[in-house]
Amino acid sequence: MVLTPDGDTLPCQAVTLGEETPQSLIFQISLIGDASEKYQIRKGRPAPPTPQVFGRLVPERMDDFAWENNLIGFRMYGPALQATGEISNGIDIWQKRTRDLVVDKWYKNGDYHTDHGEGLDCYKVGRTLGAGAMAPYLNDTVWLGNNFVESRILDNGPIRITFELTYAPYRVGDRPVTEKRIISLDANTRFNRVTEIYDRSMEAAAGIVLRDGGERMQDGHCIAYWEPAAGNDGNTGIGVVFPEGIAQSVENCGHLLALTSVKANEPFTYYTGAGWSKAGTEDAKAWFEEVKNESARLAAPLVVDIR
Repeated sequence: MVLTPDGDTLPCQAVTLGEETPQSLIFQISLIGDASEKYQIRKGRPAPPTPQVFGRLVPERMDDFAWENNLIGFRMYGPALQATGEISNGIDIWQKRTRDLVVDKWYKNGDYHTDHGEGLDCYKVGRTLGAGAMAPYLNDTVWLGNNFVESRILDNGPIRITFELTYAPYRVGDRPVTEKRIISLDANTRFNRVTEIYDRSMEAAAGIVLRDGGERMQDGHCIAYWEPAAGNDGNTGIGVVFPEGIAQSVENCGHLLALTSVKANEPFTYYTGAGWSKAGTEDAKAWFEEVKNESARLAAPLVVDIR
């Protein structure tokens, strides 16, 4: 169990990463820059915290994989949907204005494209990268992959979900490539941690699909886009952060792209997330500031001294 300086119990989680035994212990704190605080880790069995994250394969909806935290939700598309001819390995967004977990509820009622007060899925992915997925980038072309073929949950709460998606080989240029994605989402953030593993060295791009209009932002570590309003459903903002820096950012193939190089069988990690004008993000300026703040936070990791 983890205790604050005042002796209160903090929600914590033993992270297994799919192994039988825990690999690490995580808990969430909030500190201003250059501040320090002391916490105690003790043996004990605190009361189970209320889960703030959740995800699962959804076989009753064409093998979607949907995941969420107390702020936002996402999904990606699986093999049953591909069998119908609908192919997409982009990231979809489920906008929320409730802190409740809604994946099971929304799939059960099937009416998640209409906002009944909790939020909705108003984002359109199609045959694109959607909200920040990555793909090989060869000859100035984004080489889109297919739907995942296998999913595996590595951790599922109460404050972090991590899962792995595996893709069948698909052609990039004149030869195939295989891909694996490992995605984590913590409570109280709008940004996923995405790790990509390809079996060949090449250029790659994380991208945001562009609509007719909207506003863009680019700098050395992040790109962001503020979509035009989706009728009465408000505006969506998407941001991609490369903590180690973006080699180049371009607009091409209908996307705003952050380019990088990946090495065969070596993980490449970046972050992608989204905001909503009906859930506290006022406008493009506010969203771009939020993305820049996330970029600065990731560039200055927390220093932990265990004694």
